[in-house]
Amino acid sequence: MILSETSPLRTIIGHELRALVREGTFSALLGIFLAVTLFSVFIGWSTRSTTLAIYATTVATLNGAGVSHVAPNPLLGVSTLAIFNNLIIYMLLVGALLAIVIGHRSFVRDRRSGVIQLLLSRPAGRPFYIAGKLCGTGIALLSVLLGMFAVSSASTLFIPSLHLSGGEFLSLSAFYGVSFIYLSFFTALGLLFGVYMPNESMSLLLPIIAWIAIVFILPELSTGQNPVALLNPVTLAHAPQALGTFFSSARAILSPFSFGQDYVALALHFLRINSETFNIGALFKLAAAGLAADAACVFALWKYSAAADQIL
Repeated sequence: MILSETSPLRTIIGHELRALVREGTFSALLGIFLAVTLFSVFIGWSTRSTTLAIYATTVATLNGAGVSHVAPNPLLGVSTLAIFNNLIIYMLLVGALLAIVIGHRSFVRDRRSGVIQLLLSRPAGRPFYIAGKLCGTGIALLSVLLGMFAVSSASTLFIPSLHLSGGEFLSLSAFYGVSFIYLSFFTALGLLFGVYMPNESMSLLLPIIAWIAIVFILPELSTGQNPVALLNPVTLAHAPQALGTFFSSARAILSPFSFGQDYVALALHFLRINSETFNIGALFKLAAAGLAADAACVFALWKYSAAADQIL
């Protein structure tokens, strides 16, 4: 069996997970994400409660002044899932950076310790090592997101005004699923640069520069929006498209690589913050980017030679 107790793949996955726990990386990642989840719920609940209180006070004041017709509560048309909108920002920023660190540390750790030389010297060691690395980092990331989903779901159960329907729970699950695809790309990116770059500092700096380009620079060049517009997902959904030959041409060329926007569009849809229809093209681009990054990691690890490694 591939994942039997003596399976090399299971051994490598276990080694990866134990190393993350031993370094404190996994614990720190889990703690940070659970904290931002609770923080997001608190902000969303507080904002919602404040808006309801203001509306109630306004209605009472208008009724006292003899006004008979009052506009309906603006929150009636807003999904309860909107309380999680800050999680989109946290995923874009904190999540992507921590995912890069996980991927980067995954390979650099083995280079420094000399473990990779031992593993790759075993019969059929390279295929199991590659699969184990990708599975190990993926399981760690998935575990964190499952923890976030559990905290998100539990928080809505204990706050009476935030109960979710069955359909909303499914939408919340889909949001975390899309977040996993998005973060997996950056985990693979950190791993990829960790393999290719002979300098350890540059192997961490370059994927961060790539993250800046994907999240900030490419959306600005392809849409002409303010570079921080992506960090305001509520208004981004209704932002006007830039006109002009330059931005039209840039959009056509850069749009396939600007999947930070695709993630935001999908997240807005699943959290029901906007009424736009599901964008299957955005999901395809996001998944294709993740698969391409994984394929690049497989190729890099397959061609890796410990004898030519300048860090060892």
